Amino acid sequence: MKNVFVPAGDRGLGAELLGQLRIYGITVREVEGVADVARLTASIGSGLFLIDAAKIDREPAFVAEIIKLKESLGNSLRVLFYADKDDFDARLKTVRAGGEAFFQLPVDAWRLAEKVDALFNERELEPYRVLIVDDDPEQVAYNSEVLSRAGMNTATATDPTQVIPLLVETKPDIILMDMYMPQCTGPELAGIVRQHEAFAAIPIIFLSVERDFEKQISAIRRGGDEFLEKPIKPEHLVSSVAMRAERTRAIRFYMERDYLTGLLNHTTLTERLSNEVLRARRSGAVISFAKIDIDRFRDVNERYGHLTGDRILRSVSRLLAERLRRTDIIGRFGGEEFGAILPGADCRCAARLIEELRDSFAHLSHRFEDRSFTLTLSAGIASYPDFVGPMDVIEAADRALRRSKESGRDRVTVESSRA
Repeated sequence: MKNVFVPAGDRGLGAELLGQLRIYGITVREVEGVADVARLTASIGSGLFLIDAAKIDREPAFVAEIIKLKESLGNSLRVLFYADKDDFDARLKTVRAGGEAFFQLPVDAWRLAEKVDALFNERELEPYRVLIVDDDPEQVAYNSEVLSRAGMNTATATDPTQVIPLLVETKPDIILMDMYMPQCTGPELAGIVRQHEAFAAIPIIFLSVERDFEKQISAIRRGGDEFLEKPIKPEHLVSSVAMRAERTRAIRFYMERDYLTGLLNHTTLTERLSNEVLRARRSGAVISFAKIDIDRFRDVNERYGHLTGDRILRSVSRLLAERLRRTDIIGRFGGEEFGAILPGADCRCAARLIEELRDSFAHLSHRFEDRSFTLTLSAGIASYPDFVGPMDVIEAADRALRRSKESGRDRVTVESSRA
């Protein structure tokens, strides 16, 4: 949960901005003083304090208390400032007061929400997942403990025949593998892993007492990415694994994601829909797909420019991520079109979810220079098993979206059957 604290009675930001933050899924809480901030941060686990920079000169004792509290709480409490004017001296004062961001009034809700996201996401990064493969149970336990203490999630295998099922189940960011195992050597097992396209890009780090450089190179040629000699210091093991895992996630992100919004790209979203339809077919479940479009978006680009258009696209993506369920799968279908896969949701449930999204977006205010304006969304929904294959579902949702547009826009339409 993302919590923003504002001083009680402080109307500098305006009620409209605070309302916009709530639409974006950010909880805004008024606080009476520093003690209130400390209490809420401790009970919730984290918080962000948004303060008028004028308080630095007007209420120096209050700001000094905030700085002291922030130093004691670390990243659990983040401090942001806003001010009427933006100049070097104003920013310097906020930096000295522990501020991590600065906004000039009037504050743009989307920019503030993006900064709130960035600060909270630093604390909420998913732990790296590591699969450890070694026939020595003691070595497996030791490496697992070292990496677990560093905050990583580990899965272990002492039997090479169990590695492929574990890869499917745990989806690791990296594989830590012994070089020599009696049933199957590390390079041989790496060759088996690389035969599976789904696992071809997972980094493999070999661990071994082997010091023959030619044998090390030979092992890497078979599918490894790095070779670490035993014994290895715990801090070196952690840093090597973390570096490789971080790079893997970055590569995977850019391969699967849309560069502008961070949502799944068209290809990945379509693949995920195919997988979800197959899963629903096996289990007898229902799944819905919504195609969502920003109304008159071309006019926005022509009137306000593409930079404003890009901000609106990111605004929609953020709203989708906040308002839909954690199990839903969201992507940018192309241009101003988005797609949402809703597992377990029939047409009625899907229509309710997307209708709530449409209504929320209609209340968002977008800014261009000193002007503000609102926009609307149209959507079309289709479900499996009403439509058999993934492309059938997409085409049906597209037809429903066209009907929403033809009926006046700013509405949600369901394509419930082939008829």
